[in-house]
Amino acid sequence: MADEHDHDPLGVQIGAREIYDEVVGLREDVRSLGQQGESVDETLEDHETRIRDLESERGKYVLPAALITAVATVVAAGLTVAKFGG
Repeated sequence: MADEHDHDPLGVQIGAREIYDEVVGLREDVRSLGQQGESVDETLEDHETRIRDLESERGKYVLPAALITAVATVVAAGLTVAKFGG
């Protein structure tokens, strides 16, 4: 039976060297993917930190802006009442 496969023009023979080379190549691919995954994790952590910092900075200005708007509204209302009432 081995003779039938040796003469088959469409048959494929894969030797131990080819298998070994593919395994070594796959090992390098897996290492590369692992390193990329670590890099992505670091980038995501950095982005999350930056977003949290921006959100906390924005929060610093919301209350003062709301307070200024409220005071301006009260002053405008008081001037309107004073103008028409007196």
